[in-house]
Amino acid sequence: LVLGFLRDEAWSSAQVLTELLGGTPALTSKTMSQLEGHGHVLRHQPQPLRQVLWGITPHGLAHAWGEDEQMQVRPYFEPSKLSPLAIPHHIDVQFARLKAQRAGWSGWIPEPLLPRGLAKRPDAVVRAPDGRKVAIEVERHVKTVKRYEAIFSAYLQAIRRGEYDEIHYIVPDRKFAVRLQRVFGLITAVPVIGDRVQLNEKHRARFRVSSREDWPI
Repeated sequence: LVLGFLRDEAWSSAQVLTELLGGTPALTSKTMSQLEGHGHVLRHQPQPLRQVLWGITPHGLAHAWGEDEQMQVRPYFEPSKLSPLAIPHHIDVQFARLKAQRAGWSGWIPEPLLPRGLAKRPDAVVRAPDGRKVAIEVERHVKTVKRYEAIFSAYLQAIRRGEYDEIHYIVPDRKFAVRLQRVFGLITAVPVIGDRVQLNEKHRARFRVSSREDWPI
């Protein structure tokens, strides 16, 4: 279970892995120490963050596929390339993944495994139980209206091509969700090939904002 998760995510926190395993922090620590002893994972505690991270090794990747599964080239954990500023966001995305899977959502693809060349790379793509293909954006900070206009434009064009059905923004709490919705309300048009295209309610309905506790929807 752990290696199957880390072959997609490359690395995770002890808290996320405890949620994944459904046990206690002590059980997670024991499990990860055993995997570390086999050379499957690597322990890392970045400074100044007070949390333990676990990443998959090349040896662990070789053991992360079942005998009936086709192996794929996946990135392994390289602590020297890890930015401490990126850690909280990465962990938030993983918690969203676990919530989605428990709610019956499937086919979660994290951003690093998405095709190259996308105009806008979401944090993940997942399939809802009713068949909707949803692009996930885990938002920790509000961007400028101009930036959101460009993002909306890229996503609406992707929706038109059939790549997604909806875009879900997942934010820390309900107050944040209200404020982000208000910012989205300021967007009346988006840039498309040098022109300004007006938005209507059909366009806006494609973008849904939820707090962590209220998502998935």
